[in-house]
Amino acid sequence: MLQRFENFILKHGLFGREDKLLLAFSGGADSVCLFHLLRKAGYDFNVAHCNFNLRGEESLADEYFVKDLAQQFNVPFFTTSFDTKNMAFDMKKGIQELARELRYKWFAKIMSEHGLQKLLTAHHQTDNLETTIINILRKTGIKGLHGIPLNEEQIARPLLFTNRNEIEGYMEEEHYVFREDSSNASDYYLRNQIRHFVVPELRKIQPEVEQCFFETTQKVKGFEDMAFELMKNHWQSMTSINKGSIHINIDQLNSLSNQIPFLFYNVQGYGFNYNQVKDIMKSSQIGNIVQSPEYIIIRERESLLLKKIEEGVQKLKIEIEEKNQILKIENQSIEIHILKYNSEINFKQENTLFLNADNLQFPLALRNWEEGDKIRPFGMRGHKKISDILTDKKVLNFHRNHYLVLEQCENELIALIPLTISENFRIQPNTTKILSIKLNMA
Repeated sequence: MLQRFENFILKHGLFGREDKLLLAFSGGADSVCLFHLLRKAGYDFNVAHCNFNLRGEESLADEYFVKDLAQQFNVPFFTTSFDTKNMAFDMKKGIQELARELRYKWFAKIMSEHGLQKLLTAHHQTDNLETTIINILRKTGIKGLHGIPLNEEQIARPLLFTNRNEIEGYMEEEHYVFREDSSNASDYYLRNQIRHFVVPELRKIQPEVEQCFFETTQKVKGFEDMAFELMKNHWQSMTSINKGSIHINIDQLNSLSNQIPFLFYNVQGYGFNYNQVKDIMKSSQIGNIVQSPEYIIIRERESLLLKKIEEGVQKLKIEIEEKNQILKIENQSIEIHILKYNSEINFKQENTLFLNADNLQFPLALRNWEEGDKIRPFGMRGHKKISDILTDKKVLNFHRNHYLVLEQCENELIALIPLTISENFRIQPNTTKILSIKLNMA
């Protein structure tokens, strides 16, 4: 076991003898096995134990056990304690999810404070098999088929050369003592159900099922790395960056046979999910938007614009005289024309509003809408809040901040551009003069 352990570390370049290591040490058979292998191989390592206080006296006994073992072999030891159940309740998170977050954050803190290079966890091939099956049952993408990563930037898993049965055999052969987590016997958790019922059946079909899964997950990881390198080059050829925003060429994107998966894998790091990517690709409407917590993708004429959500919108107020003019505002322009009324005017132009200019009192004001603004929408008797109109039109929170209103003196709103005009300024049979407002996206 020791020779295979050392050969595995060397083969995959997991860490070197000059590295200072931190072992995530639960006290179970797996971590105790890794503890003794590291010790026998002569590596410089520390151990860290988290007491999550989930099993009462049993959790406390685990902590005493790992502390005694570390002291017995003069290995530097760190421990911490969390009130995990109450923290999970307060934070509205699952206990297992929170416990993972807490321990990895604490491990990172220790490593930073004590100059340690690698965190070692005692995951093995049976863990990898169980994780891969769980990921498949949860409809994983390619990443989930990796199983448990062998070597990440600051985390290595040097027991992935062996499985649970071999570890238990080695522990018995060497007469090493370890702690048994009583929750491992419960079938409450999905992982335990797979461990107790699925894996034994697979092992009957293929005795080396863990090794088969490990080799397969490594091949998937290698293929994905290669595919992502090719995608990265293709992505760079179809994108350009301007003022921190990414412009994605739509024609080049559409030339791909799998443009939706391709776009998803390149923007998922910005917080977008697969359905959002599918929505923005299937819609050809200019100005359509999908939004993640910090970013948006906007559909433009020739590209998709990926940009960070702005902290705030610059307040705007422009005086409009009674004349033809074109206003450039951010990524759009507004055309304003004074027309004589006649039957040849096309009143069905896209993104264009027409008002009865006979009743307007110039100069008008073009500004951002504000909370509390109301207008009497076209065809309605009463007034309606601008915020409610935008909600009815399903305008995303980010985009609604950029909508403009046109008002005349006495703070009377006459138009919400480009959605509606005020009923008070609809064109009548006796109208002689018309104001047209057209919104053009840049």
